[in-house]
Amino acid sequence: MKIDLIYIEGEHDHIPGIVRDLVATDDAAKKVANELLESGAHVYRQNMSVEISEAYSHLEMEAALCVWEWLNEITVVPKRGKADKAWLEYREGVGSAELRHESITIGKFVLQVYDLLPEWYRSSGAYDWEIVPAIVSTLKPRETSRDPIMAKREILSDKSAKEEFFRSCDWLMKRSYGITVEDSGQEKEEFLTTWYSFDDDPETVVDRYAEKYDLTRIR
Repeated sequence: MKIDLIYIEGEHDHIPGIVRDLVATDDAAKKVANELLESGAHVYRQNMSVEISEAYSHLEMEAALCVWEWLNEITVVPKRGKADKAWLEYREGVGSAELRHESITIGKFVLQVYDLLPEWYRSSGAYDWEIVPAIVSTLKPRETSRDPIMAKREILSDKSAKEEFFRSCDWLMKRSYGITVEDSGQEKEEFLTTWYSFDDDPETVVDRYAEKYDLTRIR
């Protein structure tokens, strides 16, 4: 990959030596050049494009590996009952090497969506075996990314996410108020219809619920 840099060089008439600097932004280049000019130097500036090896962060590598592991699970190990017909046909069409390369890009998408997901959901299951597969499931074969916000909404709209949200609320109700949600008079579906939100965490919802129905906190 290439990155754009700015080379700055300054030389004085009566002071030996040349000052050299390499910066990444125009603002930084102006600052360096102005400091040299103020000291009486002749300034030379040149924009350059530098080829560097593509590098991946630890998180990007981990995400890509988790994606590849999951794609193998749904395309190579059908005996476990997890084979995905669409992904299996896609892998057979493009080959394992191409799909493995796509896992790198999908991994970056995974991290974008993961950052948008609420903490209660992120802590609801194993990152590699539950959270990453849930994010990958928002993609179709041939897709390596999509709108992260829409993917987040799809994940949190799933029945499993709502079930986890209810379990968390129910546990918090019992711990803080000594009763379950159903003990308080609401069935699960009614509670989720009224109180489930993409933007609220279980703690906030339980506190609002308790305030609305005048529940007494026991701890």
